[in-house]
This record gives sequence, structure tokens and C-alpha cells, in this order.
Amino acid sequence: MVNRRLRVVAALMPLVAGFIASPMMLSAQSAAEQFKAGRALMDSNKADAAVKAFEKAVALDDKNSEYHLWLGNAVGTEARNASVLRQPFLARRVKAEFERAVQLDPASVGAREGLVTFYVQAPGVMGGSIPKAREQAEAIAKINAMRGHFSRAVIAGNQKDMAAVDREFRAAVAENPDSLVATSTFANYLASSDHSDEAFALIDKYLARHPGDVLATFWVGRLAAMTGLQLERGEKALREVLATPNLGGAANQPAPFTVHFRLGDILAKRGDRVGARREYEKTLELNARYEPARKALKVL
Repeated sequence: MVNRRLRVVAALMPLVAGFIASPMMLSAQSAAEQFKAGRALMDSNKADAAVKAFEKAVALDDKNSEYHLWLGNAVGTEARNASVLRQPFLARRVKAEFERAVQLDPASVGAREGLVTFYVQAPGVMGGSIPKAREQAEAIAKINAMRGHFSRAVIAGNQKDMAAVDREFRAAVAENPDSLVATSTFANYLASSDHSDEAFALIDKYLARHPGDVLATFWVGRLAAMTGLQLERGEKALREVLATPNLGGAANQPAPFTVHFRLGDILAKRGDRVGARREYEKTLELNARYEPARKALKVL
């Protein structure tokens, strides 16, 4: 969740024969199941339902920082489409959940990033505060220097200090040349800021250091789909990714449905409506709740 310029972030105890679990363990197990369900709902763009699942997880285990973090994320997503009358109430809930997550785990970068986003986006009457956002950014930097740069960039973007945004992203990449997170985050920002050529060059520089990196290759296609540039190369890159054995089975690989979706975008831009439709339909076959693919089909 970032400024619009930055379109730029789990016991069972055997007691006797039959494995009878204590009430406490059952509650912990149920909390984990509710949390897992909430994450799946968030991945499917069902924030309202995710809020209910995360609320159940928190009710069963109030001491878990990650549960509070994701409840805050879900409520924040829900707030985007809420009525003006509901937004102040939801904003207070978002802030409270992130604060509780930090209280339970001061090293939770995700929760602190949530507070940065809240402080820069919320009006002052709802608790927004640039000084408080900067305090959180500096706390993040002490835990994870790279993500500290990202948070400073978010704040700078909100303040329309684009030179500082550029400086923070470049520092993140310079200090972490082998981090695809740093590279892709900056590339995404560049592509969204009419600096597409530099975005491609940044990914190419990473690929030169890490040839064959599946996720970086996906980013070539993603940038092509985003910008409408290097479409032939982007299509080739995405088809290469789709040919990866057991795609999506590793943490450093994109989910197959996202690859098909971006390939659909490229084919649509190249005028291949039949091919684009096929890819969007494949996306929905793999993730039936992925609304961007459904909307793209309607446009076709």
C-alpha cells in the first residue's frame, strides 16, 4: 500500500491413546486455521470475508502479532471501498491493529510499514502524522535497512519530494544489488513514472548477475505488460517462465495464474484477442476469484 506515485511489501500434542488435544491447543489450532483461511481470502480479493476470518483468529489467540498485522491489512483494504461515514471508524481499527502488532513484536517490519502507510494517508483528524511516519521509518531502518529506504520513499512521495524518492530507491538497490525485491520495487516505480527504459535496464542488470532467475524473467514480462514496450520480448519471457517445471512450487517463483494474466495483457496489447482471452480464462481457471482477469475479459 503506497502513495499512488509509487504503485510501489502457522501443534498438536498427544496426551493419551487417541491423541486428545487440550482446549488450549485446540484453540491455537483453530486460530491458525482461521488465519490461513484469511490469507487465502485476501489472495482472492475478498477483504470483507478475510476480516471475519482474521477476527476469529485474533479472538482465539490475541498474542499473535501476525494475526493483528493481517487483520489491520484486511480492514485497510475494506476501508478503500467503504462509505465516507464508515472510513473514520475503520481507520481507527487499522491503526489499533498495527499498533497492537508492534506492541507484541517490536521487530515486525510489516506492522511498522502499515503504520507508515496509515500515518501518510490518513488525514490529521484521523491520526495522520508525517513526523510519526518518519519515526516508524527510522525504526524500520534499524531492523531492515532496505525496507527502511522503501518507507522513507513512501513518505517522500507523499510529500512530493521525488528527488528523495529516487535517492532512497537507488540507495536500496546499491546496498542490495543481489536483492530482486530492491530491484523490482525500484523498477516498478520507474515504470509507473514514465522511466520505462531505465526499469528494463535495471532488471537486465540483475539478470546479468543472476541469469535464468525465474522471478526476474517474469519481471521482464510484467514490465512489458505494464508499459506496452518490448512486447515480443515480454511474451517470450513469460512463455519461458510458464515452461518452468513445477512452476509456483518455490517461494522465489511467481504464481502461475499471475504469469497467465500478464501474458494475456501482452497478447491483448499485440492485438491477439483470441490468445488474450485464452490466457485470461486460464488465469480464472487457476484462481477463480482473480477479479483483474474477469475485468480484462469484459474489456475484450
